[in-house]
Amino acid sequence: MPKNINKKKNNKFSIRKLIYNDKYLIIISIVLALVIWVVTSINLSPQTTKTITVPVTVDLSGSVAEQLGLKSFGDDVIDVDVTISCKKYRAMDITADSLNVYLQTNVVTSNGNFDVPIRVEARENSDYTITSYYPTAYRAYFDVEDEKVMDIDINYINDNFIEDGYTMGQTLLSESTVTLKGPRSYVSQVTSVCADVNITEKLKETTSMDLILVALNSYGSEVDYITFDQGTENLTITIPVLKEMQLDVATGFIGKPSKVNTDNFNVSYSVNRVNAGVLEEANITQALIGNIDFSMLMPGENKFTFNTQSLDGVVILDDIDEIEVTITVPKDYKTKTISVNSSGVKIINAPEGYKVSVSDISSGKVTVVGTQSDLARLSNSNVNLVVDLSGVDADNIQEGISTYDITTTLEISESCWIYGNYTAKVNITKA
Repeated sequence: MPKNINKKKNNKFSIRKLIYNDKYLIIISIVLALVIWVVTSINLSPQTTKTITVPVTVDLSGSVAEQLGLKSFGDDVIDVDVTISCKKYRAMDITADSLNVYLQTNVVTSNGNFDVPIRVEARENSDYTITSYYPTAYRAYFDVEDEKVMDIDINYINDNFIEDGYTMGQTLLSESTVTLKGPRSYVSQVTSVCADVNITEKLKETTSMDLILVALNSYGSEVDYITFDQGTENLTITIPVLKEMQLDVATGFIGKPSKVNTDNFNVSYSVNRVNAGVLEEANITQALIGNIDFSMLMPGENKFTFNTQSLDGVVILDDIDEIEVTITVPKDYKTKTISVNSSGVKIINAPEGYKVSVSDISSGKVTVVGTQSDLARLSNSNVNLVVDLSGVDADNIQEGISTYDITTTLEISESCWIYGNYTAKVNITKA
């Protein structure tokens, strides 16, 4: 027989050779055993249970409640614990995405409290069953949303928290009002918005703290379902703590000519000394009740009244609302009347693209105060009248005639001043 025929016979596949080949037989046995084990495990796998937490967003889209303008006042997201039964080998693969959980919102048809049924369904072609779930209903209040703005009231739980020798200044809230929101029927019940301040230690220095707001009804009970705008998350109160002192009353001067010596003026007060609270670190030595403008001073007695309820850095502790100040300008100061006219008024900072002109002034004369010798050297050429239009809103200019203040100054004299206030009528037209 030819050699190539023998070679073909040797290469021919033979089941008999495969069976009697130990190496191949071992591999086949392992594969068959694995297949049998997998099939058996699947068919004979025990049943098990698994609890899956499914977050459900409260959504009223497409419901009657949405058409009525109702909103849910409760949790925006609820967790539903669903227990399923399945083959043990499948338990790991079943997740929240395998379940269809939703609210049956068609039960909400008016405002009020509702128990909205929760529905849990298995996805199509699922190989597990749902045995139980909790909660079975979503309870919330449904109503039209409303809002209103209210002042914030502070309730001091302990009102004796200032150290002896100190006093509390005017407290400052980061926000004095708040916008509250909620169901209309509950918002209408709110009569006040309150924040409790509970300080248990004695204070000797200014303190700030965070506040928590509560909406209250007329009986002092908290109103449900009320929320506050975002700004209240950082709401704070600052409590100034002031050192109690006795201070001399004082006033200042503005617009004083450089060579006028106010030590020659007689200044008297209806109250010379007051009990006051001051910021200890501010080193305040006088109760400055205000400033007196030289344009308000004439020779002789000049009386001014100052309110003491809102002084910078000082709180008057005495029962005094006002202090009267009398300024007596010495007799060697005289007055002189100088004629002026509208053509002498200079306009500065006129708005670009507009023509401006002075049509009239409030008075054709100005009164100048000074010593006799200084007044003799002054004439109308020494009087400067200026209208500054820098305060005009360039984006909202009203054409026509408007009244503006005149700033008056004197040339060549450092010991005289102009008494009174003057205005000019300025005509503004498009260029």
